[in-house]
Amino acid sequence: MKDMLIILLMFAALIFGFPMLLNGIPVQQAEPGEAAPAPVFPDTVNIFLTASGEVKSITAEEYIEGCLASQIAINYEPEALKAQACASATYALRLMGELKGSGELPEGAYISDDSRTCQPYFTPEQREEMYGGSYERYAANIREAAAYGKTHILTYENEPICAVYHAVSAGSTCPSEYVWGAALPYLRAVSSPADKEFINFECVNEMKSEEIRQALIAYDYGIEIPADPARWFTDMSVNEDGYVISVKIGKNTFSGGDIWRMLGLRSTAFAVTYANGIFTFTTKGAGHGAGLSQYGANAMALAGSKAEDILHHYYPGAQE
Repeated sequence: MKDMLIILLMFAALIFGFPMLLNGIPVQQAEPGEAAPAPVFPDTVNIFLTASGEVKSITAEEYIEGCLASQIAINYEPEALKAQACASATYALRLMGELKGSGELPEGAYISDDSRTCQPYFTPEQREEMYGGSYERYAANIREAAAYGKTHILTYENEPICAVYHAVSAGSTCPSEYVWGAALPYLRAVSSPADKEFINFECVNEMKSEEIRQALIAYDYGIEIPADPARWFTDMSVNEDGYVISVKIGKNTFSGGDIWRMLGLRSTAFAVTYANGIFTFTTKGAGHGAGLSQYGANAMALAGSKAEDILHHYYPGAQE
């Protein structure tokens, strides 16, 4: 069970990486002289299930439960699960506002289970396939967390925040501009020291130079790549935790988030060396590193922190 949950944790970190929106979504306008109403999660969610091609109407709690089952180790502490549920619900509500009327979803759908455009979601059948009978051991905690998430939406200036999350940070979280180029006030670097205790905190991965060349061309067909691979990945700027701020490939400057996306790296905190046609990437943590660290949240919960404490730590300045 432990090994399976670690695998799920790493899988979630890889598939949930790129937020489709970093701008605010419209909120209901208040009457003159009145405060704008706070964003509220809908009681029912119409989700497009990509595997079956159907749009299914489910309760909010059922949707959030499915998000938790697909996104976080379900044996984590209840308060960590609540924090994740809040992040998942907040992010979903923000997506719903952005996707409404966009034409990107089938008619009637509010959201999708496609992790490339939305966030992962497991149906009850997928949960059974993933966990078998083990799911029931933690089902009560998952249900309690889902109920919490529905009624606790994180906001900034009365809009749902871009409540991104990741598996394990590099010892502190990553500012959003290193990943997506936009600095958000509630996605700043905050300490998460327990993440360094993660069993696979540091990993090494090798890639052939031709493999990287093809990935670079696929990302930007017009990129000018030096003939000598030893001249790739130069002038790298990193912060104190190892997150890559910028790096040059020839005359092109990329962010750490760009390289993470184009090469499918494990983390945006990485170092790279080259020898004999092989690039070696040493990464710290897992995922983009911005927002909530799931492993760090669990460590805080084990130390006695409540969900609201965890959320205020990882999303400074956000309100619930």
